[in-house]
Amino acid sequence: MGSHGRPQYERYDSNNLAAKVLILGSTGFLGRAVAHSLLDAGYEVRALVRDPVKAAALRVRGAELMAGDATSSESLAAACTDCVAVVSLVAVRRDRPQTFLEVNIEAPKRLGEAALAAGVKKVVFVSAVGARPDPKLKYLVSRWAGEEALKRTGIPFTILRFSFILGQDGGVVDDFERAANLGPVIVIPGDGQSRFQPIVRDDAAHCIVASIGRDDLTGKSVELGGPEILTYEQMFGFFAQARGITKPQVKMPIPLLMPGAAMMELLMPNPIVTPDELRTLAIENIAGSLDVVNSTFGFRPSSPSAWAPVNWRPKSVAR
Repeated sequence: MGSHGRPQYERYDSNNLAAKVLILGSTGFLGRAVAHSLLDAGYEVRALVRDPVKAAALRVRGAELMAGDATSSESLAAACTDCVAVVSLVAVRRDRPQTFLEVNIEAPKRLGEAALAAGVKKVVFVSAVGARPDPKLKYLVSRWAGEEALKRTGIPFTILRFSFILGQDGGVVDDFERAANLGPVIVIPGDGQSRFQPIVRDDAAHCIVASIGRDDLTGKSVELGGPEILTYEQMFGFFAQARGITKPQVKMPIPLLMPGAAMMELLMPNPIVTPDELRTLAIENIAGSLDVVNSTFGFRPSSPSAWAPVNWRPKSVAR
């Protein structure tokens, strides 16, 4: 991190408590970057994890690991003790094996209640651009409902809604890999022109950690994305270019893909795509301002169109 001149973190301190931050979701796609950014910022870090072995790299750096479940009131109550802030990255994109209700809606409520009881000063809650009370979009309505459940507890909060987050692996890369490996052609859902405002994972992590010490962001929801608007087809093109994939691409109307997606959801434990994901892909996913990271956090995030072709190369040929 640092190629774009990110400013130093405005670290949160308290006269009464050590600056200890609890992170939920530290072993996930985004959580690993956020946890290391918290340590880089000088915070004492406590990570609530189901499997401490998966967070061994954090323990080596001095983080405290606490075994527990981020959907459990008891685990959350213990984990919030003596923390000034909580960063929550816990969510599921699909309704199984854990449900939207359990993880995306009820867990934020339990977190807010536990944090309030423990005297936590702020919860930084990571959500998704497009979260809304639209019953046709099950994932996005669950994220909106989780935001509202957290707010109703009365805990001071900052909600950060991100567009697509890009990493060297995981996230959308896994989706692209599976699509590229399925059959003799690559299916592009719809016309491929749905617009997104992707942000590189390290830049997203910096925004999350920087928001902890920002009192002016308390009580606010901020939509964040990178400095470019890209279509699904463009993002997949970067991936194909980086991986040397030359399979033919076929654009297929989303209504025609729905029956197959529904069948995969019914029969496969980890389907390539679900009907809800297809509906979500069809809508715009932009933060509204190309300068939002710079205007809010004072640094210019990486350009995905320059970053992806290099960082999505296979590891054997990556820089």
